[in-house]
Amino acid sequence: VTASGDEQLTSTAIETVSVVGSDKLARNSPVSIGDALQNEPGIAKRSEGAGNGRPIIRGFDGDRVLVVADGMRTGSLGAQSGDHAEPIDVLSLEKIEVVKGPATLLYGSSAIGGVVNAVQSDDVAQQGVRGYTTTVGATNSDQAGINAGVTFGVKEWTFRFNGGAQRSGDYQTPLGAIDNSYTRNAGFTAGLGRYTDRMFASFNYTFDDQRYGIPYDHSIPDAEIVYLTPVRNSFQFNVGWTALPSIVESAKFTVQYNDYHHSEINALTDLANTTFQNNVLVYRAVLEQKPLERLTGSFGFWGQHRDYSSEGEEALAPPTIQNSFAAFGVETLSFSRASLQFGARVEHNGYTPSFTDERGQLPDRSFTGISTAVGVRVPLWSSTALVANYTTSYRAPALEELYNNGPHPGNDAFEIGNPDLTRELANGIDVSLRHTGDRIRAEANAYYYHINDFIYLAPTDMYEDGLIVSYYEQANTRFAGTEVSFDAQLARDLWWRSSFDYVNASIVDDSGATPLPRIPPMRGRLALEYTRGGLRVSPEVVLAKDQNQVFPTETPTAGYTVANLGASYSFAREHTVQVISFEAFNLGNRLYYNNSSFIKDIAPEIGRGFRLAYSIKFF
Repeated sequence: VTASGDEQLTSTAIETVSVVGSDKLARNSPVSIGDALQNEPGIAKRSEGAGNGRPIIRGFDGDRVLVVADGMRTGSLGAQSGDHAEPIDVLSLEKIEVVKGPATLLYGSSAIGGVVNAVQSDDVAQQGVRGYTTTVGATNSDQAGINAGVTFGVKEWTFRFNGGAQRSGDYQTPLGAIDNSYTRNAGFTAGLGRYTDRMFASFNYTFDDQRYGIPYDHSIPDAEIVYLTPVRNSFQFNVGWTALPSIVESAKFTVQYNDYHHSEINALTDLANTTFQNNVLVYRAVLEQKPLERLTGSFGFWGQHRDYSSEGEEALAPPTIQNSFAAFGVETLSFSRASLQFGARVEHNGYTPSFTDERGQLPDRSFTGISTAVGVRVPLWSSTALVANYTTSYRAPALEELYNNGPHPGNDAFEIGNPDLTRELANGIDVSLRHTGDRIRAEANAYYYHINDFIYLAPTDMYEDGLIVSYYEQANTRFAGTEVSFDAQLARDLWWRSSFDYVNASIVDDSGATPLPRIPPMRGRLALEYTRGGLRVSPEVVLAKDQNQVFPTETPTAGYTVANLGASYSFAREHTVQVISFEAFNLGNRLYYNNSSFIKDIAPEIGRGFRLAYSIKFF
């Protein structure tokens, strides 16, 4: 993995990390990054339809989970609302890396819950030609897609290109079709780099174009039917040096500009209700120091300039300039029987709104805080290690939490922000026991976070414009939970695979504990995996307990059991690998609801379906 700061094996990482590779992504052929990760231990999916699924990590959502592409921010508004998508083409990815728990040292206050890194390509030299193509088709939602990429390297120069398109119609459930749940997306990335023994420079351009509908409540007369049209242009320049003759061994500098906008359009009139613009300039520098006996590490700085504006019926927040800057350092001490990692990050976030409403001139706000972490990894016996982390994590309030004021159907709320909000401060401990043997691979994680002044959207019993009046408020909270995975080789060609996760997230005050909204239920996964030659067959069952620990205005969800079947066959030749994959999902056509979905009361999850994918890689 690379999302934890530098390249390392997941088994030796001090952070709690997991990886979903390109083979699994091709087999499952998800529409969104939330779909791609929703069955991984400790990760659920937030959604308001098929096109905007976004990961929830250990119960954390929104601005507390940072989604990045190749380590850099996407410039999207995916964290701002339940109906906003992330501009990630999942079929083009080599892998998705997830750092669970606070990743604020390297990525900033928006990663207080974790970070998801969508890796499209390694920024390294390549020789010759290599590439891939993937095609997918599925029943139920009539999904179809194609994606292809090629990397061509000659001497010091490397050229990369990938692109594709995917579509799906309204998906079917045991209760019928979910109207206006269709998706369309297309995009491409082109890059050029020059790599020498001691220096490299590269440039990448990415274009994303999406369109997806938002399911609506048929019981509401004249319910508004809308679709969204996100478009993103991203320009990124990287330059770096290695084998430097100083205490700094290597250095990498990145500058990125994201031009993102989307419109929320009335499907009956094709007129835009609201248009959002988000232009973000980001810069980052990471310097690796030369090893000093047992000490290794890196340090650097990061900053962004954000220009946000919106116009129309749901222009909730004023035009705002956000400037951020941070400096950070992470060090590792390695001993024969243990390794110790520690680090700190100081970060400043400033907001300058240019708007006056009935509340008067909105004030400028400025926040500066420090995040720290210390972790230890101790080998216990062969292939087994104990890992523990303690973190203090700072988070500045998000723009929408400070300044929103108006109707927001995307969250079914009339939102009223609070310009006087203070920073959040989390103290947490994360303990892991990991075993990576030849026949048994297991990991057990337990965590506890206490967050002072946690910001949440508190619904009231009042309505305005048909929406629940909701205020952004602060309270002390706790997040406690566990994740367990256990894989065992039962026979030469047969593996048992299983996982379990649970999180309890509550507001804690003098009156007791009140559950936070949309927390995932207790969940488990049981699977067998048979492999013989190029054949792979894997039946699985996903089980979830009913979720009755809900926020006072939230409806509980029933438990469920869903059966799936996956199979694939690989053909390997000297310079090619071909894979045909088949997946049957929700075989029993079970009716069930996702407690983390904003529209769980009107839209059950997808029913029975079948998916076929074909991939070829050449090198």
